[in-house]
Amino acid sequence: MSDDRLAMVADKHEIETLQRLYAKATDLIGLGTAETVKEALEIYHRIYTDDAKIRTANAGDLSFEADGADEWAGVCREALKDYVGTQHLIGTQLTEVDGDTGQLESYLHAWHKNADGSVYYFLGTYISRVRRSHEGWKIYDMTLRLDTDGTAQME
Repeated sequence: MSDDRLAMVADKHEIETLQRLYAKATDLIGLGTAETVKEALEIYHRIYTDDAKIRTANAGDLSFEADGADEWAGVCREALKDYVGTQHLIGTQLTEVDGDTGQLESYLHAWHKNADGSVYYFLGTYISRVRRSHEGWKIYDMTLRLDTDGTAQME
């Protein structure tokens, strides 16, 4: 395998890991303790550029926009505060790299347990634009698109 091809594979792996870390951090925010929120913010700062633009799309009344990791963490905390448990699963990931920029599309299954035992599910797609920095690859623009959602009684 050529050095260029190896570098491309390494870049794609690093880029895809950004969205996986995002899912972990968002679940930490959902836990809601000072310690878990602090850990989540550290991850968010690792994966987002300082000037990151983050938003939702196709979400109707649930639409949100934020500038930067701290503001998005606040959006997530507010959105998750009433759930007794969450899990964000990253599925299919499609990555394109063009020099020091790229795009990542990641499928999402997010499960949010309500106090009554029902589960709100959110199935969507993250569309992220990334760029290489001196700290590695980071997300500078991310849209979370709602594809479908609903509530299921589990208990």
